[in-house]
Amino acid sequence: MVKILIVKLGAIGDVLRTTSLLPGLSDKFNRQARIDWLTAPSAKDILLNNPYISRLATWEERAELDDYQLVVGLEDDRAACEYVSSRRAEQIVGAYLKNGKLTYTPSGWFDMSMISRFGLEQANVLKKKNQNTYQQHMAALLGIEISPYVFNLKPEEREYGEQVIRELGIGKRETIIGINTGAGKRWPLKSWGVEQTIDLVKRLRKELGLVSLILGGDQEQERNALIAKETDMPNAGSHSLRGFASVIDQGRILLSSDSLAMHFGIALKKRLVVFFGPTSAAEIELYGLGEKLLAPIDCSVCYKKDCAKSPNCMVLLSVDEVFQAIKRQASEGL
Repeated sequence: MVKILIVKLGAIGDVLRTTSLLPGLSDKFNRQARIDWLTAPSAKDILLNNPYISRLATWEERAELDDYQLVVGLEDDRAACEYVSSRRAEQIVGAYLKNGKLTYTPSGWFDMSMISRFGLEQANVLKKKNQNTYQQHMAALLGIEISPYVFNLKPEEREYGEQVIRELGIGKRETIIGINTGAGKRWPLKSWGVEQTIDLVKRLRKELGLVSLILGGDQEQERNALIAKETDMPNAGSHSLRGFASVIDQGRILLSSDSLAMHFGIALKKRLVVFFGPTSAAEIELYGLGEKLLAPIDCSVCYKKDCAKSPNCMVLLSVDEVFQAIKRQASEGL
């Protein structure tokens, strides 16, 4: 039995997509591996009910973990790398501390990171040029096959989602599209405009007969309330992490920014339309479930949190372009 520790703390969506490494790691060791996972408390619920994880520990519980044959370090901050190096492991793959310096196993992924051996400026250039998904980078790093996300809702969680839909007055025969065009306060430039979203939702109902379920976290509730009011479409409201996934699962199609909702949509195998501006579309693996939309502008993948360019990338993404993409995915979902 090979004992493996994955150190992946956050962000929550990144933790969810990292579950795609689990089947490949298990297969690499002929399903004779015990895989433990160290994560942040905020991301723990994402990893519950996962058949590949033997022990799930939070950062505060790190001292309780055993030694391992293989430690996979997927964080590039000093504290996490120091912890990875402190494990008496036969092999460390990923990011770790060596002679007091942050370093990593040769990897195209970490070449684009904050600890890139090329420096941050060149790392950003590489990130913009990158055409490989996160899964492709991880497969090369670990010597594994690419797999889907591993995320399972329990029957009672699915019932929770169904109950939310019933309470919103949505009939069983209605075709639901999840609409998640916000992106929180950390990455405001990932969000598509409120007015654009309102125009789209009205058109989706009129021309395609779709019920738009307005989705988002606590930080999007003000904008979502406005969208719901102006379109007479239901606002899904706020939920726990897994409750949010359960609600997303009720839709057949999902329109989303590069956000946690997108990752849930991928994990739950929804038909997807995902739009990108400041972040990399190339890094995202959709597994053939849909399509990515990018604004026609040469400064995309800038990773900036504010922008003086007018019109910016999100303004340039037209309602008609998004509508046509959803129409295609609605047809695929029949």
